Amino acid sequence: MTLRSTLKQPFLNGVAKLPDFMQRAMLTPQLRRICIRVPLLRAVYSGCLRRHPFDLQFGIDTSGLVDAFALQRDQRLADQLSPYMGSQPTIIRRALDTLGDISGYTFVDIGCGKGRPLIVASEYPFAVALGYDISIDLVKTANENATAIARRFPARAPICAVVENVADMAVPCGNVVVFMFNPFGPELMTTLLHKLEEALANGAIQHLFVVYDNPVCGDVFDGSEHLKRWFATMFDYDQHELGFGPEEREGVVIWQSVSGARPDVFADRNRRITTKDKLSAAVE
Repeated sequence: MTLRSTLKQPFLNGVAKLPDFMQRAMLTPQLRRICIRVPLLRAVYSGCLRRHPFDLQFGIDTSGLVDAFALQRDQRLADQLSPYMGSQPTIIRRALDTLGDISGYTFVDIGCGKGRPLIVASEYPFAVALGYDISIDLVKTANENATAIARRFPARAPICAVVENVADMAVPCGNVVVFMFNPFGPELMTTLLHKLEEALANGAIQHLFVVYDNPVCGDVFDGSEHLKRWFATMFDYDQHELGFGPEEREGVVIWQSVSGARPDVFADRNRRITTKDKLSAAVE
């Protein structure tokens, strides 16, 4: 591990604790032009270190940026992981709104982090919202957030996050919506797909949606005989989310299972995925 890797996460944690007015000052064009050239400072300009309006609204903590090595000390496994950052609530909602009636489905967030998509999913009539992540610390925060949301909205679907490597996780049964925000690379993504395909083949899952925000490894799912495209587009951040994420818009691609498939309703569902790098993809 390099000195830079050792210093990066404590530095990011320190920046995240700065008052908002100081974080806003770092985003001024004059200071940004200088600081963004410094490797250790570039992560500051992802926008993820600022406390998201979603957190302010509900009194929770889903903000921040956590380096992959801080998520997992095993270097081989860390090399396959993406850093933690929360996806935008507006994009999650717009994606889920395409699915139609999901009453009684199980929502599963792979690489759930602090649980922002789980909280958004609890707004919908899912039976339960389950999160899986390899980080003990992030899962602890996700469950603390879940407790806060349950206290405030007792009628919502229950939320639970567990510490689990995707290679070891048990796939829920019944009707399932799997959500991901670019959690890891193609090796682990293929492992996940094989688990889902096995569950579809043996009937454990009756119907499946895979909702992939920032679909860097989307070709893995396009290659499956058990899945077909449901939806594909670029979603813009909502106005109040600008500056709280690394982009201004994100690609979302959704697949559904061939088994139990619903009639196709989106004509441009087969739009091409273009991968910029291992952290970013677009839908054209």
